[in-house]
Amino acid sequence: MNTVGDTRYMTGTTFNSLIPPQPEILLQLARECRREDPNLERICTLIGQDVAIYAAILKVVNSPYYGLSVQVTSIRHAISLLGIVRVFNLARLTMLHNTLSQTGRMERFWDTARDVSQVAVTLTRHFALPLDPDEMQALGMLHDCGLPLMVQAFDGFRDCLHRSSSQDPAALHRQELLQFRFSHYQVGARMVERWLLPAHLADAIRLQPVAQDALCDRIKVDEQALYLLAALALAQDVSAEYRYFWRVQADDRRTTVNAALAFLGIVEYDFLNFKESLIDAWSDNTVD
Repeated sequence: MNTVGDTRYMTGTTFNSLIPPQPEILLQLARECRREDPNLERICTLIGQDVAIYAAILKVVNSPYYGLSVQVTSIRHAISLLGIVRVFNLARLTMLHNTLSQTGRMERFWDTARDVSQVAVTLTRHFALPLDPDEMQALGMLHDCGLPLMVQAFDGFRDCLHRSSSQDPAALHRQELLQFRFSHYQVGARMVERWLLPAHLADAIRLQPVAQDALCDRIKVDEQALYLLAALALAQDVSAEYRYFWRVQADDRRTTVNAALAFLGIVEYDFLNFKESLIDAWSDNTVD
C-alpha cells in the first residue's frame, strides 16, 4: 500500500500539534501582499517590527545568490529591486528557518539543507531547467523540514534516525510510519501547506519516498511537482556524496537519480561533470 498520501493518521490532535503556527507578522504580511494595491509602507513597517527578521532578510538579499550590484540597506530598497512577492517569500522562508531552529541543536540538518538548497539553485540555472530558482531554494531548505519537528515531538526519533542511517527514503518512511504513525515527509509537507507555500512544493516533499515511481509515471503527479522532485533528487545526490555521513545517503539512490536524469533530459555524463566540479569547489573552499 502506498502510504505517502494516506491521510488517516494526519487529522489527529497529535499530528496537528507538531506543526507550528505562522507568526502573526507573517499573516499580516500575507494579507497586505495579496491586496490589489499593496501598501509598501505597511509592508516595510511590519517587517521592521522584528529586528531579527529584518536583519536576516538584508543579509540574504546581499548574498551572492541574488547577485545584486548594489548594497541593499533597507527593506524598501530590497522591494524596489526584487519586488514585493520575492521579498515576502524571503520573509516567510526566514521565519520558517527561525521557527524550526527553536527545536534545538540540529547543525547537521541545517548544513545539509543549505547544501541541497545551493546545489538545487545552481543545477536549475546550469541546466536551464523550467523552474523558479527561488522555489528550488525553498525546497532545498525545507525538503526535510519535518525532521526537527519530529525530533522535538518524540524522544526516540533521533535514535530512529541513527538506526536508519543507511536506509533509502522509502524504507525510512515505512519505519517512521510503523514507529510513530506518520513520517517526517508527511509532517514537512503539511507544514509547507500550513504556511501557505505552493502546493507543488508540498507535493515534492511528500513524494520523496516514492520519487522513482512518480518520475517513471507510475504515480500521477502534477508536472511542476515532478520537475521539483527530479531536481531535488539530483541535488540530494550531490550533497550525499559530499556529506557521506548524513543519514539520507542510501546505497540504491542511483535508481532514483537515473529516473530524475531521464525525466529532466540531462545526460548522465554532463551531470557527473557538474557534480564533480561542484564537489571539487566545495573541497577547495574547505581546505582554504
